[in-house]
Amino acid sequence: MKKILLTVFAFCGAVIVHAQSLNHIGVFPTIDHSGTINNKLDYSFYYFAQLHAYNDEVNNQTEPTGLFVFYSEQALHYKLNKMLTLSGSYVYERQYPFENNYRNENRFYVQATYKYPLNKASIKHRLRFDGRFVQNRLTRETPFTHRIRYFAGVSLPVGKKDKCYFTAYNEFFFNTYKGATVKYAENWAAAAIGIKTGKNSSVEAGPLYIFWVNDNIGTLNNFYYLQLAWVSHINFNKRQQ
Repeated sequence: MKKILLTVFAFCGAVIVHAQSLNHIGVFPTIDHSGTINNKLDYSFYYFAQLHAYNDEVNNQTEPTGLFVFYSEQALHYKLNKMLTLSGSYVYERQYPFENNYRNENRFYVQATYKYPLNKASIKHRLRFDGRFVQNRLTRETPFTHRIRYFAGVSLPVGKKDKCYFTAYNEFFFNTYKGATVKYAENWAAAAIGIKTGKNSSVEAGPLYIFWVNDNIGTLNNFYYLQLAWVSHINFNKRQQ
C-alpha cells in the first residue's frame, strides 16, 4: 500500500513540476439526497456549486469570481446484494454559467459500488465509467469522450453518542479516449465531520482539494474548497410496509 501511495504522490509531483500551476479558493455547497424505493432499487440526487472567492491570473487576466460550475446528477441504483450495487445516471454540468464563455456538458455514467463494514468503519470502493458530451464553443462541436474513475472512501462514528461521524475519500480520474494528451487528468480528495440532524439527515463540513490538468494547454489547476453538505435519505419501502 505504501508503494502505491508513494507512486501516486511522485506522479502528482511530476505533473505539478511540468505544468503551470494556478490556484483557486472558494466554497463548495452540496446537496446529497437519496431514497429507498424497494428492496432492490434506490435513487439519488446530487447537486453542487463551485463558488470562487479568489483565482490566480491566467495570461495576465483574472478569471471572474463567483459561480464557476453548477453540477446536477440523477441516478438509479440496483442492489445485487448487501454490499454490491450497480448504478446508472444522467449528469448535466455548466461551467461559467452566467458568463459569455459558458460551457455545457451532458454526461452519463455506469458504475459498480462495493461497500462493507470494517470494525466500526464503513469502507466504500467505486468504479465508474463516464461518457461525456462536452460542448466546444469555438468549433460548435460536441465530441464524445470518456474516462474511468476509481473512488475509495471511509466513514466511521466519532464519540459515544453516535451523533457525529468522520468521512474521507480519494477519487482518481483517468482519460480513456483516443487522443487524450493527459491520462491521469484529475483527482478529488476530501475529509469532513458530519453531524446528524435527524434520523435520516445530517450536515457535513470539511476541506476538499481538486487538481485538474487542462490537457489543451498543460495548465495544472489547484482548487481549494470548504465543502458544506446537506445529506438526507427517505425510505419509501418502510412507508409501504
